[in-house]
Amino acid sequence: MPLIRDITHVDYSVVEDLLHSNHLGNGRLYDPEGLDVIVAELDGSVIGVAEFQLHCDFGHAEGRAAHPGEQTFVLTLAVADTDRRSGVGQTLLAEIARRAKKAGLTFLALVPQNGDDALSRQEFFQACGLTLYGPDTPGAAWGCSVSKILDANAASEGR
Repeated sequence: MPLIRDITHVDYSVVEDLLHSNHLGNGRLYDPEGLDVIVAELDGSVIGVAEFQLHCDFGHAEGRAAHPGEQTFVLTLAVADTDRRSGVGQTLLAEIARRAKKAGLTFLALVPQNGDDALSRQEFFQACGLTLYGPDTPGAAWGCSVSKILDANAASEGR
């Protein structure tokens, strides 16, 4: 199982490459200013990254009908191609949920990106406990209680 830790400046170029290989990022030098960022490290190599905002009020200004109030919002979750389907993404998501719980937050949300593998992303998030909330439209938010993510992670670790 990978080590999950906060990002350090030394990781920036590796994370930049990882995001690029996942068709994410903006093509500029990596700068996580204003974000919470964790990485998954295995055998000394960064194999996954998650960018999130621990305290977020996503959806309130847009008037989303199912807005849950203050929540933790995941902006980016990326895993190296060679390490997909090995539990890295779920482990990153569970660490975000643990941090949210510790901060007194009860809900985690995200918006899966569209694209060629959008369906596999949605299947992954469903397996982690997240569901669509609000109307099923482009840019629709997915979310669930922090405890549901932690329970799903505990169940997968018990297999």
